[in-house]
Amino acid sequence: MGVLLAFVLLVTSGSMLVYHLAAGSSSRSKTGCNKDADFAIIRWNTRPRGSTPLLENSNNWERPRVALPQHEENSKKQPEQEQPQYPPQHQLQQEHKEPSSNDLNHDINDQVTDETITEEEDYVPFQDTLDQDDGEKYISYLPYAGITNQFYGMLRGMEVAKALGRTLILPPITASSHDKSKQNQPWSKFLDLERFTELTGTKVIEFHQLRDAEMAEYNQFDCKITCGFGSKRTIDFTAKGFLKQWRFNVTLSPLRTDANKLNAIVNVLEPYRRDKFICISNTYKIAVADKSEWERFGQHLHFTEELTSFVQEFLDKNLIAGEPVYDPKTGQMTKPEHRYITIHARRGDFAEYCANNFAGPKLIHCLPSTEQFAERIDKVQQRLNPNLASSSTSSLAEMLPVFVATNERRPEELKKFADLGWRYLDHEAIGTAERLGVFGPMLIDQVMISNAQAALGIQMSTFSRVGALRLRDWHHRSMDYM
Repeated sequence: MGVLLAFVLLVTSGSMLVYHLAAGSSSRSKTGCNKDADFAIIRWNTRPRGSTPLLENSNNWERPRVALPQHEENSKKQPEQEQPQYPPQHQLQQEHKEPSSNDLNHDINDQVTDETITEEEDYVPFQDTLDQDDGEKYISYLPYAGITNQFYGMLRGMEVAKALGRTLILPPITASSHDKSKQNQPWSKFLDLERFTELTGTKVIEFHQLRDAEMAEYNQFDCKITCGFGSKRTIDFTAKGFLKQWRFNVTLSPLRTDANKLNAIVNVLEPYRRDKFICISNTYKIAVADKSEWERFGQHLHFTEELTSFVQEFLDKNLIAGEPVYDPKTGQMTKPEHRYITIHARRGDFAEYCANNFAGPKLIHCLPSTEQFAERIDKVQQRLNPNLASSSTSSLAEMLPVFVATNERRPEELKKFADLGWRYLDHEAIGTAERLGVFGPMLIDQVMISNAQAALGIQMSTFSRVGALRLRDWHHRSMDYM
């Protein structure tokens, strides 16, 4: 009896109001999205010591769930516990997709299991801060995981927005659980959104164009639960960071259909067609027919002039430019492009995942060694310059320089790169973050990959694969995978 009393006192301590959505009797799919799922709302009210906790089950679909803190100074901070949440089975290019992190150029799908919640207050709904007379209808979403997953979440958000005829409000690139910089940057810092709209007709706007994160008061943010996120599964670290940074107190409302396919989500959002603003809790997990989000949107998201100029300056300093050549199209002498090879070597946070999931011969597809990279690079060099087989001085001089985009920081491995004649992209030495911000290094690595004469990437890395798509569609070149 004493143990039971102690447990009750422990549970009832504090002053947080927590709501949980739990799945009903229907089983969930592996992705957490079941179109027939029936949710029951469970309200767990933790009151001061000595009082009785209130546990209430409800199937009232109009009663949403408060999911994030309001003012941090008014809430008790709870330590976050993170558990890796591996990706769904539907993929863009491969059967498998790695988790990813925001550590350098990658993302890991961490799910935060505990949420810090405060008592619900009355805040002005975000949609009321929008221009009610502009005739526009908007949709947005919560960002998920690291930068590459946020990129694909943006593409799938564009699919939903286009299908509904709405303007998409883009959340900024937001620090993930492995970055922990608590920073964000707008996508327009790195991607030419104006050109994108001209090419696709898709209307996008960013949050910094609608509100000042430093000056804004807290607003109420109502998001419809999609793909199970915000129901039995919590929204992740990245989404929480976005909401805190932009001063939103979110409420997650279950839809009657918990879907993950694009058409199903569009249909279930149709009853809200008159609403000025719609938010959905997750877009990364949305399955698009024929995986066409890259063809429809991704390939038209070109880098900004600032980003490409940074890379051009770097290459001009580090490589010898060829002699100017005559361009018959323009009738002018132009400087030839720099020819080089880029290796994407993901290490660090990725090692444990690879070791646990691709042991034995398959490990090369996830965590290849420097020696395995070197063996493959020799073949790439020979393909680009068949004369290398002669080992003559002139042919060796024609070997292309190799740059390594990596989060490797072990001195012994960096020495191996140097001994092979490779140069790793040392963003600290280059000053990338100082000029372009915290996410600049990741995007510079993407520019280096997409403009290379050839690239060597990791099969299980989404970062490698999106670089391969740019290389293919922008320059008609291919990436070799380990």
